[in-house]
Amino acid sequence: MINSATRIALTAALFAAAAPAVANPFIIEAEQPAFTTKVAVRYWYGMGSTSKNLYGLSRDLLNSRLSYTGLQTHTAEVFLRVDHESGLFWKGYAGFGAVTGGNLQDEDFPPAISPYSSTNSTLQTQTLGYLATDFGGALLRGRDFRFDAFAGYHYLHMRLKAFGCTQTAGNTSVCTPTIPDSVGAIVEDDNWHAVRLGLAADIPVVDKLRLNVEGAYLPFVWLVGTDNHLLRPDLNGPIPEDGNGWGYQFEATLTYPVTDAFTVGVGGRYWHMQTKGNADFSNSGGTTQPLDFKIDLYGVYLQGGYRFDGF
Repeated sequence: MINSATRIALTAALFAAAAPAVANPFIIEAEQPAFTTKVAVRYWYGMGSTSKNLYGLSRDLLNSRLSYTGLQTHTAEVFLRVDHESGLFWKGYAGFGAVTGGNLQDEDFPPAISPYSSTNSTLQTQTLGYLATDFGGALLRGRDFRFDAFAGYHYLHMRLKAFGCTQTAGNTSVCTPTIPDSVGAIVEDDNWHAVRLGLAADIPVVDKLRLNVEGAYLPFVWLVGTDNHLLRPDLNGPIPEDGNGWGYQFEATLTYPVTDAFTVGVGGRYWHMQTKGNADFSNSGGTTQPLDFKIDLYGVYLQGGYRFDGF
């Protein structure tokens, strides 16, 4: 004899078995593989600038400013991302290339020098390299979209070398007569390190196009670099430079699937970092002087990507 409670329970179980399964739109379907890997190769054409202000014994007096503008860069880059069905992921990229153009304006201000001096030099091909690594997880995800949070590390190395020197102001004691472009003048060699905290989204757009966007705040940026004035015998070799600061990075990529596994895409990015620190002139008989530094790099890239299950 089946009592009423048992009969109700059996009826509910039969209806549950017969009803169609309703997937939660915020959870990736269970049949997804445990791991998915995406790899892409990119060509990035970049532009940008970097500059620094050197002060006297305090930031109340600006001694000189060096502005590297019109930078043109070309890099080859590899991108890799591994996703787990839980929503956790690791991603990273590394690139290497060259700075192929630009200009240096070197300004010196009274009373450190009088009258005001401004010189121009040309930049010739030097090296550029960078990498980033991030760990994160999905905040929200569905069948065809996801929103992520991540934390990671970014590294950038840039070497700039200026040639020649032409005086463009009224100071006749600096770069007069003009020094030809065959003569090296200044080498700036910088290493930037940063902590990344970011958000990202991967969403459908129209037809088969997808958009991946991410923004990262850099709460901790530190600079380790050197400045070598090759035409200044009073400066004993490279001058050590350092600094601490902050920055931000933005990136967006639009992709189209050629096959289920292979995609092509185009993207753009913008990087900004700035620091406050010091230049150390102790090897030349001087002392440390305050130094403010900043760098902006931006541009567009083309990519080809491939996705496969597993590692």
